[in-house]
Amino acid sequence: MAEHHSTGGAAFTRRRLIGAAVGAAAMHYAAPAFGGPSNSAIGRNPLMFVSPRIEPFVDPLPVLQYRTAGGELVAANARHRFHRDLAVSDTAGFGGQSYLGPVLEAHRDQPVTQTFRNELTAHPLARHLDPTIHGASLLDRSRPRMSIHLHGGLTEPGSDGHPLASTRAGQTRVHHYDGDQEAAGLWYHDHAMGITRLNVYAGLAGHYLLRDDWDTGASSNPLGLPAGEFELPLVLQDKIFAQDGTLQFRLATYVQEGKWEGGQAGDVPVVNGIAYPFHEVARGLYRLRLLNGSNLRAMMLSFSNGMPFWLVGTDAGLVNAPVRLDRIRLSPGERADVLVDFGSLPAGTRVQLRNTDRLPAQFLIAVGDARIRDLMEFRVGAARGFTGPVPERLRGGPGLPPALPPNEKATRVRNMTVMQLPDGRRFPPAVMSLNNLGFDTEDVEQVQTGTVEQWNIINLTTDDHPIHLHLPLIRVLGRQRFSTLAYIFRNPRPGFGRRWAPSADRYRLGAMAGPQAWEAGWKDTVYAPPGVITRMLVRWPTAEELGFDPDAPFAVPSSVETGAPGVNAQPTAVCRLSTGTQPEPDRARGYVWHCHVLDHEDHDMMLPVRVSAS
Repeated sequence: MAEHHSTGGAAFTRRRLIGAAVGAAAMHYAAPAFGGPSNSAIGRNPLMFVSPRIEPFVDPLPVLQYRTAGGELVAANARHRFHRDLAVSDTAGFGGQSYLGPVLEAHRDQPVTQTFRNELTAHPLARHLDPTIHGASLLDRSRPRMSIHLHGGLTEPGSDGHPLASTRAGQTRVHHYDGDQEAAGLWYHDHAMGITRLNVYAGLAGHYLLRDDWDTGASSNPLGLPAGEFELPLVLQDKIFAQDGTLQFRLATYVQEGKWEGGQAGDVPVVNGIAYPFHEVARGLYRLRLLNGSNLRAMMLSFSNGMPFWLVGTDAGLVNAPVRLDRIRLSPGERADVLVDFGSLPAGTRVQLRNTDRLPAQFLIAVGDARIRDLMEFRVGAARGFTGPVPERLRGGPGLPPALPPNEKATRVRNMTVMQLPDGRRFPPAVMSLNNLGFDTEDVEQVQTGTVEQWNIINLTTDDHPIHLHLPLIRVLGRQRFSTLAYIFRNPRPGFGRRWAPSADRYRLGAMAGPQAWEAGWKDTVYAPPGVITRMLVRWPTAEELGFDPDAPFAVPSSVETGAPGVNAQPTAVCRLSTGTQPEPDRARGYVWHCHVLDHEDHDMMLPVRVSAS
């Protein structure tokens, strides 16, 4: 892996800096949105693939199946049709579904033993797999690996879905989820080293709803929240389709098939596995459990008629009181729990869930306006639905869970750089990096349970990067612009593989802006805009809250990771036991933190972290 990076050199020259920026513009957010008539576009880019035009709002939204967490869940190959007018595509799904998996439900303090069985044969997107990156191999085309991560879960190391802890066809891995955390909308998805972007794109993802004594999921829940048919989990994604109507992953015509492209942004919206679906709703209040399950695309969500909605929960649980919004931004991996009132709309009303996010200005000339606008349509029927009001409070009152605590004072500050580096040995000529390091680094973050840290995410790229930390809870402190040019030229970067994360405070531009209104609660995934210091408070759980050793070793079968001889060797040992000891090939420790643009984490924008009991 480190051998793939020719990123050395003491400092950025002006030519290298400009070249990196041009490379970013050519690589990221590459797909123009021409997949449907509701999409806006400045112009077609002949260098990019474009989906065939399809008619929106002709297929009903699939209402996802609920299933009690536990037992065995099988991942297998399938065939799935994303739209009435598209061909059937090769996909993957869990539990006999042709795409995605069931909504798994669990209750706090009721431990879950969840077994995931890999029955995948040929990879549905085998021709798009790049065997030269981050632990992937040619064997993954015929016998793909998987490693299932419960995103947002407070899980022991061996059950976290570590990218090295993968299985191949016929193999199982048993996960133990204690569930000792507040009710929240989590999700499970593949996390296998080097092929996460392809596995999730093919369908290996699903909602995981954790309930508790207040947010029970039943119609009698003490909070007065909609339940049953009036709770609607939505997986929001984007795809690109070949001219024959089948699912594809490749975006740029100038990048060789089977090579990493730097970012997958499709031109057709897909909700719960269907392109441009519609859904019939009753006249009443609905609870939408929103998940951005895209590989790269962030979405600014609103309704076409401008009607308001109320945020009741963020990634990791309920907020103190509903927050009235007219828009909300979700980056890949982020979730939002919102209430929408269709009761004031006349029967027959049609309203679209809309995305108004667009590319940064520097990309428009290169790739056009790659915006996906209308995602799905709600059609209001005549029947009355849930008629309860929007709750006044959700926490911090009689009969309610405790209020969110005030922000604690950090005992340590960590500066973390988010980087795109030139790599002359590949095309596109880039590698993504955190702190100027690759995943195989021995320079591993060491943290302790029960501590509170401030992480400053210093984004030196021209992209947004949703940053996800496994295990801790996060509160957003704010964001502050800084001069990337001054930072780069006054802090010469060492060769790749040596930590480079100087403070950016000397280069600040203006005052810090506070969190967005939709970031009112606990988070596990936080978006870091370009040219901005994103400051966040990271609370590592106490040993008592965990109830397990966060540094316990777990099995990493080297035989699973090894590809065909001479094609790609076992990834360099990382997170192995304690620093300075001999690594054990089949054992590992720790967690990871990474960018949740799946293409980025697959090509080195992911680092290990070790958590020790204090």
